[in-house]
Amino acid sequence: MEKPYIIIIVLLAFIGVILFEYLYFNSYHSLIILSFSFLFILIYWSFYPLKYNEKVEEYMMNKNVNLRLHNDIKKLGEDIYEKKRKFYMETKGTYGVVTGTYMLVLLSNNDILEYELKYHTSKDNQKSTYCEFIKTPQKCLSPNRRKVIETKSFVNWLSNIKLSSRTIIFIIIFGFFLFGFSIISFIGYLYVKFGIIKSLCFFTVYIITYLILQEIINYKKNKILTIASNILSLPLSLFFLINPIVIIFFSYLLLIVYSTIPPMMIVLSLIFLFSVDLSIETSVFIVLALSSIIGAYGEKFIQRMIKKSPLRNWGNHKYEEFQEELALYVTHKSNIIFFIYFVYLLYLFVSNFILIQYNRPLISVDIDNAVLKSFLVFLAFSNMINKSKEVDMKAEALLGRMLRLMKFHNSD
Repeated sequence: MEKPYIIIIVLLAFIGVILFEYLYFNSYHSLIILSFSFLFILIYWSFYPLKYNEKVEEYMMNKNVNLRLHNDIKKLGEDIYEKKRKFYMETKGTYGVVTGTYMLVLLSNNDILEYELKYHTSKDNQKSTYCEFIKTPQKCLSPNRRKVIETKSFVNWLSNIKLSSRTIIFIIIFGFFLFGFSIISFIGYLYVKFGIIKSLCFFTVYIITYLILQEIINYKKNKILTIASNILSLPLSLFFLINPIVIIFFSYLLLIVYSTIPPMMIVLSLIFLFSVDLSIETSVFIVLALSSIIGAYGEKFIQRMIKKSPLRNWGNHKYEEFQEELALYVTHKSNIIFFIYFVYLLYLFVSNFILIQYNRPLISVDIDNAVLKSFLVFLAFSNMINKSKEVDMKAEALLGRMLRLMKFHNSD
């Protein structure tokens, strides 16, 4: 800390201002402001010599690097050049003890050269030190020092992320779903905005315009018409991109329909044939609970119905085979169970959020309770199925023991 009289003069000036305000205005509002101002000035004054020394070291290192860098780069190759340079002081501990001073140079081949400034203790006086500039640069291998100068970009950040192939595949699938959902939402918005008649008219005009352009281009090549045709073909290309998403969406829609029909028939039979007075909430509970169980554990029934649905392989085109294959794959038992869990999770999260935030139910208290109870029934059934695999009981053996018991009981 040099020139202490500077901080003393500032302190006396601040004290004078505070006394002047107190004596003439009988207030001391400036006390708080000037106290904080003096604190910041004191901190700056304390660390200014250190910052000044750093600037001197940076200037001297820059000067020495300028003299040697051209020749050092030339040894590495003709096409290599300097991209960036940074002065860096490596420290450790909370006190910021300097362990190394470097001038880092980023090259066009992404290698980093480091010129070091070494500190030596004087032999005559242990308290005094001097600096030595190391003329020969080293290739920077320290990850901490490389981070200081490496160009931060989104591409570099992505390249440094290590992802498993499974994670990458899930990200790609999620991207397809997000893109497909966006396109479907946009189509839905157009339908709501303009209505079905205007939407159909727009679609018809688009198809006719596209077909006429194709015929003109086939008859006579034209650069402008070709560009226009490519622009008009973008919506069709988008349709082919979202086609797998549509198939998956339609598959789960059929899953919901086919798994809901049996419990709906049960509920209607109870109401109209057996005159059972079922409330709406009870009907919702029965339909949701049974449809979840049928959808998850009636895999053969669901897949047999999908093979008879519009998603089946009609044998007319090759893509129909893959269409049916995709529909059967997404309606596999494990995928359906995950889908059901996800739907219940989403509903329970939204309903509980609205209940906590706005103190009201999502639909009604009884309906939300029915959904929760149906999920509990589904969980109990799933656990029962899983635990049944651990039960040491075979149907044939059980029946045989029961028959033997009845036979010998009668004989006695």
